[in-house]
Amino acid sequence: MTKRIFFGLSGGLGPVLRCLPVAEHFRRSGHAAAFSIYGEGSAAFIENRGFKHLPDDDPTVPSAERMITGGPVFYNLDHYYAGAGLLDPEFVQAWIHHRIRMLEKFNADLVITDMSPHTAIAARYLGIPVASITQSCFHPDGQPMHYWGRPPRNLPRVTPVVNRVLNRLGLPDIRRMEQLNAGTLNFIPGIPEMDPVYTNGVRYVGPIEYPAAGPAGARLPDEPFVLVYPGRLQDTAGATGLQLLNHVTEAFGGKAEAVVIAASDGLPERLKAGLPGNVTVIPYFNSHMLKNCRLFIHHGGHGSCLSAIMRGIPSLILPTHTEREFNARKVQETGAGEYMLPGTFTADHLYKLALYIIEDGYKERAGELASLIRSRKYGGAREIYERCMSLMDRRALVLEEL
Repeated sequence: MTKRIFFGLSGGLGPVLRCLPVAEHFRRSGHAAAFSIYGEGSAAFIENRGFKHLPDDDPTVPSAERMITGGPVFYNLDHYYAGAGLLDPEFVQAWIHHRIRMLEKFNADLVITDMSPHTAIAARYLGIPVASITQSCFHPDGQPMHYWGRPPRNLPRVTPVVNRVLNRLGLPDIRRMEQLNAGTLNFIPGIPEMDPVYTNGVRYVGPIEYPAAGPAGARLPDEPFVLVYPGRLQDTAGATGLQLLNHVTEAFGGKAEAVVIAASDGLPERLKAGLPGNVTVIPYFNSHMLKNCRLFIHHGGHGSCLSAIMRGIPSLILPTHTEREFNARKVQETGAGEYMLPGTFTADHLYKLALYIIEDGYKERAGELASLIRSRKYGGAREIYERCMSLMDRRALVLEEL
């Protein structure tokens, strides 16, 4: 019998690239998969690969008086969602109820969430099983977002606002927003070294990549090069990707190293016009580009960190917000790379650290970790698909017995 799978994602290309391989397993087996995600580029990427995208078209927006200014630093998910408008009770009510209606209309047999709390709530209200694809710092039993320090007192909390809606729906309260990232099944598309979780309730399925993230055949330098990936040029933390590119072009401009910038958003004309001769720009990122690169300079996205490790390539990370700093610190702890916080270095410092990483033992350590990952024979997207199918089959048997 055909199953209907709903993927509720947050935003950006990262969640898309690790969820699409799972969706393709369902599609190849004759099941229907649909997505909902924020961001026109991500939605278009999904639709271009033949999947249905359901837009969140509720016009309700948070009240400006009930929002805090978002930024690159957030200490937990309550703090993060306060910058996304979840301190506004009317918005939260509309946000959740619209997602309930979306799931009812789609008639989902299973919901898979990747940082989508209103999807998790809607599924629980409708009695639909939930599988969560998550990371340590987003999971209630994982290592906390800001594990290297003590968060300040009196941070904003959206949990009480969300609990009001949960109470009206007859659902149990939560103590913090991370609880909404735990489902009946919990998968981490990574390794315990990068994502420590202090419970047996998660399955590590290893890094998941979607290799067709752009057209093939880009002209890359013949010699080993430095690959730069800024992620989105602008996101909720500001123009962080653009700042990363400015740092790199200033540091490497006119140097001997060949530099390739993979910018899927497209660069502003002003930046393109001023690029040095040793810097090449291509309009997309594909993890296979890492094969012939000496160093990967990137924004600290979860998938980017793991793609470099899987290919034995050292990273220099300029993390553009706190979750990416978490990832960057984990890469450094494994010995597979280094990180620099934006605003804490000069162009010369960045350049010299990059050369040090290239010349030192980081590549060897990244290669050792890559071999370890291969030896573990993780199940990847197929394991997620198979366990989700088993969950739906068990649920169907229970319903038949009733």
